[in-house]
Amino acid sequence: MSLAPQRSEPVERTSVGDEVRPDETVLAELFRERYAELARLAYLLTGDTHLAEDLAQEAFIRAWPHLATLRDEKSAPAYLRTTLVNLVRQRHRRRLLEWRNPPPHPEPVPPPSDDRDTAVDLARLVRTLPLRKRACVVLRFYADLSEEETARVLGISVGTVKSQTHRALRQLARALEDAQAARPVPPGTARKP
Repeated sequence: MSLAPQRSEPVERTSVGDEVRPDETVLAELFRERYAELARLAYLLTGDTHLAEDLAQEAFIRAWPHLATLRDEKSAPAYLRTTLVNLVRQRHRRRLLEWRNPPPHPEPVPPPSDDRDTAVDLARLVRTLPLRKRACVVLRFYADLSEEETARVLGISVGTVKSQTHRALRQLARALEDAQAARPVPPGTARKP
Protein backbone atom coordinates (compact mmCIF):
# COMPACT_ATOMS: atom_id res chain seq x y z
CA MET A 1 0.00 0.00 0.00
CA SER A 2 1.61 3.22 -1.11
CA LEU A 3 0.37 6.49 0.30
CA ALA A 4 1.87 8.54 -2.47
CA PRO A 5 -0.35 9.11 -5.53
CA GLN A 6 0.37 6.83 -8.49
CA ARG A 7 2.25 8.50 -11.34
CA SER A 8 -0.16 7.18 -13.96
CA GLU A 9 -3.03 8.98 -12.26
CA PRO A 10 -3.33 12.74 -12.00
CA VAL A 11 -2.16 14.11 -8.67
CA GLU A 12 -5.00 15.58 -6.66
CA ARG A 13 -4.10 19.03 -5.37
CA THR A 14 -5.93 21.21 -2.94
CA SER A 15 -6.83 24.78 -3.70
CA VAL A 16 -4.59 25.97 -0.88
CA GLY A 17 -0.88 25.92 -1.62
CA ASP A 18 -0.88 22.92 -4.02
CA GLU A 19 -0.70 20.44 -1.13
CA VAL A 20 -0.42 16.84 -2.40
CA ARG A 21 -3.00 14.43 -0.95
CA PRO A 22 -3.03 10.63 -1.13
CA ASP A 23 -5.27 8.80 -3.54
CA GLU A 24 -8.75 8.24 -2.09
CA THR A 25 -8.58 4.49 -2.69
CA VAL A 26 -5.45 4.31 -0.53
CA LEU A 27 -7.22 6.24 2.20
CA ALA A 28 -10.21 3.90 1.93
CA GLU A 29 -7.91 0.88 2.29
CA LEU A 30 -6.17 2.43 5.30
CA PHE A 31 -9.58 3.20 6.81
CA ARG A 32 -10.72 -0.42 6.38
CA GLU A 33 -7.51 -1.72 7.94
CA ARG A 34 -7.21 0.70 10.88
CA TYR A 35 -10.60 2.21 11.74
CA ALA A 36 -11.67 -0.51 14.20
CA GLU A 37 -8.33 -0.31 16.02
CA LEU A 38 -8.55 3.48 16.32
CA ALA A 39 -12.18 3.33 17.48
CA ARG A 40 -11.28 0.81 20.21
CA LEU A 41 -8.34 2.93 21.29
CA ALA A 42 -10.55 6.02 21.43
CA TYR A 43 -13.17 4.12 23.43
CA LEU A 44 -10.60 3.09 26.01
CA LEU A 45 -9.43 6.69 26.30
CA THR A 46 -12.92 8.25 26.47
CA GLY A 47 -15.33 5.55 27.66
CA ASP A 48 -17.96 6.67 25.15
CA THR A 49 -18.69 4.47 22.11
CA HIS A 50 -20.25 7.18 19.97
CA LEU A 51 -17.57 9.73 20.80
CA ALA A 52 -14.89 7.12 20.10
CA GLU A 53 -16.32 6.52 16.62
CA ASP A 54 -16.47 10.27 15.98
CA LEU A 55 -12.88 10.77 17.13
CA ALA A 56 -11.59 7.85 15.03
CA GLN A 57 -13.30 9.30 11.95
CA GLU A 58 -12.01 12.76 12.78
CA ALA A 59 -8.46 11.36 13.07
CA PHE A 60 -8.69 10.10 9.47
CA ILE A 61 -10.10 13.42 8.28
CA ARG A 62 -7.36 15.41 9.99
CA ALA A 63 -4.57 13.06 8.90
CA TRP A 64 -5.64 12.69 5.27
CA PRO A 65 -3.96 15.84 3.89
CA HIS A 66 -0.68 14.84 5.57
CA LEU A 67 -0.49 11.14 4.69
CA ALA A 68 1.07 11.71 1.26
CA THR A 69 3.94 13.63 2.84
CA LEU A 70 4.99 10.85 5.22
CA ARG A 71 8.52 9.60 4.58
CA ASP A 72 7.57 6.00 5.30
CA GLU A 73 4.12 4.66 4.45
CA LYS A 74 4.37 2.25 7.39
CA SER A 75 4.28 5.19 9.77
CA ALA A 76 0.67 6.01 8.80
CA PRO A 77 -0.85 3.95 11.68
CA ALA A 78 1.41 5.71 14.20
CA TYR A 79 0.50 9.09 12.67
CA LEU A 80 -3.20 8.21 12.99
CA ARG A 81 -2.77 7.10 16.63
CA THR A 82 -0.95 10.34 17.45
CA THR A 83 -3.69 12.35 15.75
CA LEU A 84 -6.32 10.43 17.72
CA VAL A 85 -4.58 10.99 21.07
CA ASN A 86 -4.27 14.70 20.27
CA LEU A 87 -8.01 14.85 19.51
CA VAL A 88 -8.77 13.17 22.84
CA ARG A 89 -6.51 15.69 24.59
CA GLN A 90 -8.30 18.59 22.89
CA ARG A 91 -11.66 17.18 23.91
CA HIS A 92 -10.43 16.67 27.47
CA ARG A 93 -9.24 20.29 27.67
CA ARG A 94 -12.56 21.50 26.24
CA ARG A 95 -14.52 19.45 28.79
CA LEU A 96 -12.30 20.78 31.59
CA LEU A 97 -13.11 24.34 30.51
CA GLU A 98 -16.81 23.47 30.40
CA TRP A 99 -16.55 21.96 33.87
CA ARG A 100 -14.84 25.07 35.22
CA ASN A 101 -17.46 27.29 33.58
CA PRO A 102 -20.73 25.35 33.82
CA PRO A 103 -23.85 26.54 32.00
CA PRO A 104 -26.29 28.55 34.14
CA HIS A 105 -28.91 25.77 34.27
CA PRO A 106 -27.26 22.34 34.29
CA GLU A 107 -29.39 19.36 33.38
CA PRO A 108 -30.37 17.12 36.31
CA VAL A 109 -28.42 13.88 36.61
CA PRO A 110 -30.54 10.73 37.00
CA PRO A 111 -29.75 8.61 40.07
CA PRO A 112 -27.62 5.51 39.51
CA SER A 113 -29.49 2.29 38.86
CA ASP A 114 -29.71 -0.12 41.81
CA ASP A 115 -29.76 -3.24 39.64
CA ARG A 116 -26.23 -2.74 38.31
CA ASP A 117 -23.93 -5.70 38.26
CA THR A 118 -21.61 -5.69 41.26
CA ALA A 119 -18.62 -6.93 39.26
CA VAL A 120 -15.63 -4.64 39.05
CA ASP A 121 -15.58 -2.72 35.80
CA LEU A 122 -11.89 -2.37 34.98
CA ALA A 123 -12.53 -0.14 31.97
CA ARG A 124 -14.45 2.24 34.25
CA LEU A 125 -11.53 2.27 36.69
CA VAL A 126 -9.10 3.04 33.85
CA ARG A 127 -11.32 5.96 32.79
CA THR A 128 -10.93 7.46 36.30
CA LEU A 129 -7.20 7.92 35.72
CA PRO A 130 -5.93 11.34 34.65
CA LEU A 131 -5.60 11.60 30.86
CA ARG A 132 -1.81 11.19 30.60
CA LYS A 133 -1.76 8.13 32.88
CA ARG A 134 -4.80 6.68 31.09
CA ALA A 135 -3.16 7.21 27.69
CA CYS A 136 0.04 5.49 28.87
CA VAL A 137 -1.87 2.47 30.21
CA VAL A 138 -4.12 2.14 27.14
CA LEU A 139 -1.29 2.54 24.63
CA ARG A 140 1.08 0.22 26.51
CA PHE A 141 -1.30 -2.58 27.49
CA TYR A 142 -4.21 -2.37 25.07
CA ALA A 143 -2.54 -1.11 21.89
CA ASP A 144 0.55 -3.16 22.90
CA LEU A 145 2.97 -0.38 22.01
CA SER A 146 6.50 -0.33 23.38
CA GLU A 147 7.57 2.40 25.78
CA GLU A 148 9.36 4.15 22.92
CA GLU A 149 6.32 4.01 20.62
CA THR A 150 4.07 5.25 23.43
CA ALA A 151 6.46 8.13 24.08
CA ARG A 152 6.38 9.10 20.39
CA VAL A 153 2.58 8.99 20.21
CA LEU A 154 2.18 11.11 23.34
CA GLY A 155 5.10 13.43 22.60
CA ILE A 156 6.79 12.73 25.95
CA SER A 157 10.03 11.06 27.05
CA VAL A 158 10.38 7.32 27.63
CA GLY A 159 11.11 8.01 31.30
CA THR A 160 7.82 9.87 31.61
CA VAL A 161 6.00 6.94 30.02
CA LYS A 162 7.61 4.58 32.55
CA SER A 163 6.81 6.75 35.57
CA GLN A 164 3.25 7.58 34.45
CA THR A 165 2.54 3.91 33.70
CA HIS A 166 3.95 2.82 37.06
CA ARG A 167 1.91 5.41 38.96
CA ALA A 168 -1.21 4.55 36.96
CA LEU A 169 -0.85 0.84 37.73
CA ARG A 170 -0.40 1.60 41.44
CA GLN A 171 -3.48 3.82 41.37
CA LEU A 172 -5.47 1.12 39.55
CA ALA A 173 -4.37 -1.52 42.05
CA ARG A 174 -5.59 0.63 44.95
CA ALA A 175 -8.88 1.38 43.17
CA LEU A 176 -9.33 -2.32 42.39
CA GLU A 177 -8.74 -3.24 46.03
CA ASP A 178 -11.27 -0.59 47.12
CA ALA A 179 -13.81 -1.83 44.56
CA GLN A 180 -13.33 -5.43 45.66
CA ALA A 181 -13.74 -4.44 49.32
CA ALA A 182 -16.95 -2.54 48.52
CA ARG A 183 -18.56 -5.51 46.74
CA PRO A 184 -21.25 -7.22 48.77
CA VAL A 185 -20.34 -10.64 50.16
CA PRO A 186 -22.87 -13.36 49.24
CA PRO A 187 -24.50 -14.98 52.29
CA GLY A 188 -22.64 -18.03 53.58
CA THR A 189 -19.23 -17.02 52.20
CA ALA A 190 -16.34 -15.37 53.96
CA ARG A 191 -14.29 -12.55 52.49
CA LYS A 192 -10.66 -13.45 51.89
CA PRO A 193 -8.23 -11.25 53.84
